Amino acid sequence: MKKAHFYGPAICITLSLNLFAQTSKPVSDAKKYKGEVARANFDTAVKPQDNFYEYVNGNWLKNNPIPATEAAWGSFNVLNDSIVHRLRTILNTAAAKKDAPHGSVEQKIGDLFATMMDSVSLNKNGIAPLNDEFAKINAISDNKSLWAEAAHIMKIGPDVMFGSGVEQDAKISTKEVFTLGQGGMTLPAKDYYIQDKPFFKNIRAKFLEYATQIFEQMGESADAAAKDAQKIMDMETQMANASMSRTEQRNIQAQYNKMPMADFEKSTPNIDWTTIFQTFGIKAVDTVIVAQPLFMKQINDMTKSVSMDDWKTYLRFHLLSGEAGKLSDTLSKISFNFWGRTFQGATEMQPRWKRSVEGTSRSVGQLLGQLYVAQYFSPEAKARVHEMVVNIIAAYKERITNVSWMSPETKKYAIAKLDKVMLKLCYPDKWKDYTALDIKRDAYVLNSFRINEFEFNYDISKLGKPVDRTEWGMSPQTVNAYYNPSMNEIVFPAAIMQPPFFDASRDDAMNYGAMGAVIGHELTHGFDDQGSQFDAEGNMQKWWTDQDSTRFHNKLQVIIDQFNGYTLDSMNVKGELTIGENTADFGGLTIAYTALQTDLKMHPEGVVDGFTPNQRFFIAWAQAWRQNTRPSYEKQMITTNPHSPNIFRANGPLSNMPEFYKAFSVGTEKKQNPEFKGFEIKPGDGMYRADNVRASIW
Repeated sequence: MKKAHFYGPAICITLSLNLFAQTSKPVSDAKKYKGEVARANFDTAVKPQDNFYEYVNGNWLKNNPIPATEAAWGSFNVLNDSIVHRLRTILNTAAAKKDAPHGSVEQKIGDLFATMMDSVSLNKNGIAPLNDEFAKINAISDNKSLWAEAAHIMKIGPDVMFGSGVEQDAKISTKEVFTLGQGGMTLPAKDYYIQDKPFFKNIRAKFLEYATQIFEQMGESADAAAKDAQKIMDMETQMANASMSRTEQRNIQAQYNKMPMADFEKSTPNIDWTTIFQTFGIKAVDTVIVAQPLFMKQINDMTKSVSMDDWKTYLRFHLLSGEAGKLSDTLSKISFNFWGRTFQGATEMQPRWKRSVEGTSRSVGQLLGQLYVAQYFSPEAKARVHEMVVNIIAAYKERITNVSWMSPETKKYAIAKLDKVMLKLCYPDKWKDYTALDIKRDAYVLNSFRINEFEFNYDISKLGKPVDRTEWGMSPQTVNAYYNPSMNEIVFPAAIMQPPFFDASRDDAMNYGAMGAVIGHELTHGFDDQGSQFDAEGNMQKWWTDQDSTRFHNKLQVIIDQFNGYTLDSMNVKGELTIGENTADFGGLTIAYTALQTDLKMHPEGVVDGFTPNQRFFIAWAQAWRQNTRPSYEKQMITTNPHSPNIFRANGPLSNMPEFYKAFSVGTEKKQNPEFKGFEIKPGDGMYRADNVRASIW
């Protein structure tokens, strides 16, 4: 179901995780731990005090070009690639079992994967599997049938008209509520429709070419297709003008517009809500949260101002555009040339097997995840992860206790919130029930429709029921992590808990610099610009004193100003858009460093590979973010992504930390490592920030 999401999980894309807690390695054992720091990856021609990220990763970046099929290549891509190969083995085995019991996990994932891999049938059938849906669109004759068909399309998959869903009420976290908001646009953000910079103008031109090709695949002449493509651009530009930008969507209070559904229906009389709800299978909605009221008003007005024929054109386009990658090679290439080549800079499509593996994992994540966990993850590892998380939480409490800017009253509640954080580690204790999902060996796109309808119905079924706090929003084979403020939970899937981010054979300094920092990162999301507005139970309500809130936001502004000053490929990083992730990076790093110091008191570590524990901690952090990125993809990320480019994620927090300056100074570590030459970070160096502009929160 297309969620409105006035506030969703703080998903930390491309985050590093490591996982062990305290290990018992005496300092005398340090020599046996080899390969901790990959010195061959360092570029010693770069001054570390100017660019620590390039110093640590420079040779790796030079020696690991981006594969032709990828938009970027770094630590996370390498790990994800290894996961994909594991999943391929599982799926090939399942697909070969044509006699697997109907309804079993193996039958469902095997049949789904088989239809994705069947290029012969996909090319033979072309767009024919969509003919029934095209016929329904062509049969639209009035407002009622327009909304019946639009709601049906929302239900089976493609994103049209607006976003809707069922999610926790941000102010009553025990209640599920119907939500509405902006959606139905092809391009990923408002900026792409309205900005006059050359980059955005080029994207719009490429979009018209892409839409023209989509209409040509429906049998239209080149002239008719070009005219219809322009209609789509005009309609979606109207929608974009009434939508919120990515930065504006960080204002979660502005998106909490709760009202009786009856009142909202009166304000949007052209939208046939009775027909929509009948199609959705919803008996009654008494209350709705409207994330973007201006957008919904625009859709209401366009229902009248846009002709019925143009709405049919819009629905046909979104149906075929949304499903193009699930049809013939010709359509897949058209889709790739726009989304992969234009947006991401890739020059070749991924092989079908890889697209199919990743498509299966996205579609039925917890079904495939059950088999992945059974083969590649142990309950013992899960216990070790839990231990490290507990250590990081203890370090966070210590940091909160010691900060001078927060009052005792707010500190007390902040610690209480930490105490109530729900830990979801590695894989669910209760797997999602896919009994109602029917998968067949007929056509990829038809299976996709069935999966989308299953997920839609699953979502709708939550209305009127208590919130299920055991539910996971990410599969265990996903290389990622997130914090969800409405649940006050942190979630660490199993897939990321392995090299290069965690290695049981290396010392704690490296593991705390990677996984420890990410655990701290996710916890800090509970106290970033958005998460700090939610209490320990997940309700959006004020729990800070006014003075503490003012001081906190003043500190956030320092980070906003810092990142606004970073430029990449002639584009400025958006400090306001990225403030949540930047705050979490900075907080996670400082918290993990504190946890490491506690660990070192109990289990001292000496010099390994020429670096002290504190130095290895910061090196591990920088290594985690190494990534080559194509310029076109980087521009897309700067425009739409709440995460800063990796070079700034690595260097930005370090330049604020006295501990980093101290760890590498000549005098500080000399006693531990007499051979270390060290470097001083001074005014004028790239990593230097003066005390009066240096951020300090936790």
